[in-house]
Amino acid sequence: MAKGRLWEWAGLLRRPMSRFWGISVIASLAAGGSVVLPSFSALGQASGAPQENAVASSEAQNPWTFRFTPYAWLTWMSGSQTVRGRSVDIDTNTFQLLGSSDTLVPFMGYFQARFEDRIELFADVMYAGITSGVSASRNFQVNPFVGGRVSAAASIYYQQLTIEFGGAYQVAKVGRDRGAEGAGMSGVGQTAFDVLLGGRYWHQKADLTLNVAGTLGVNVGDLQLSFDRSQAFARSGVINWVDPFVGFRVRHTLAPRQHLQAQADIGGFGLGSRISWQALATYGYEFGSTGNVAWAGIIGYRALYVDYVQGSGNTLFQTNLLQHGPLIGVSAKF
Repeated sequence: MAKGRLWEWAGLLRRPMSRFWGISVIASLAAGGSVVLPSFSALGQASGAPQENAVASSEAQNPWTFRFTPYAWLTWMSGSQTVRGRSVDIDTNTFQLLGSSDTLVPFMGYFQARFEDRIELFADVMYAGITSGVSASRNFQVNPFVGGRVSAAASIYYQQLTIEFGGAYQVAKVGRDRGAEGAGMSGVGQTAFDVLLGGRYWHQKADLTLNVAGTLGVNVGDLQLSFDRSQAFARSGVINWVDPFVGFRVRHTLAPRQHLQAQADIGGFGLGSRISWQALATYGYEFGSTGNVAWAGIIGYRALYVDYVQGSGNTLFQTNLLQHGPLIGVSAKF
């Protein structure tokens, strides 16, 4: 009898697992218990939730952030400019250029890419093209019989392109993280310190044209003579160079959506210009967002100096120029 029961249990073990689970369910119900079976919707949610969380987590953990800032720099300029041995002193500003120039075409924009808020790549483009002209004429009388007229017209086209490029690395950050205090408090009160390494590409072009025309008349009795003469003079120069530079930057989160930044660099070292330096301080306020883009207003003050010399005599090209003034822009971070 015991042997027969043994063969029955062995046969049960050889049956399909589905029948075994059916027997277990029936036994549970017979004992007054309950069985909870997972629904297909629950299985679908269980299988889909990790994927959705993984996507959200990957988006939240994207280590890269990008920022583009078009801006206007209202500059005061002082110094001197030499083109082919001819020098002129410069003492002007943006408002005077707007009033006296025939055309003034500026473009300025800053692009930044940061990785994990520690490593940054940046490019800053500054371009200005200025066309200006002036003319004058004068009548003269040598004596009652001889007189004439002299007129002159001068025009200048000046073009400057500066492209700043390089990288930054965060070497330290001080202050406790206040992110636990609420939304938007992450980083508030913290100060970060970056070192900068890069270069500035300079392109300058100046064209000067002078037209002189003269008329001389002689009137003696029945004798009338007239002489006309015109002559044009042109000087132009184009120069390009690159200045390496090193610098330092301080970034501070003043309050939620409010940021301060100050930086300074020095370059040239005789490899491009004799010396060049820059100082910049800005305040930024994030005023809104559109989708994944955060918008901020930027105001600040910037100073940029360069001393460059090439050639001698009639081939001398020299720039000794300080540009400084306030700047204003709109930044898009994504």
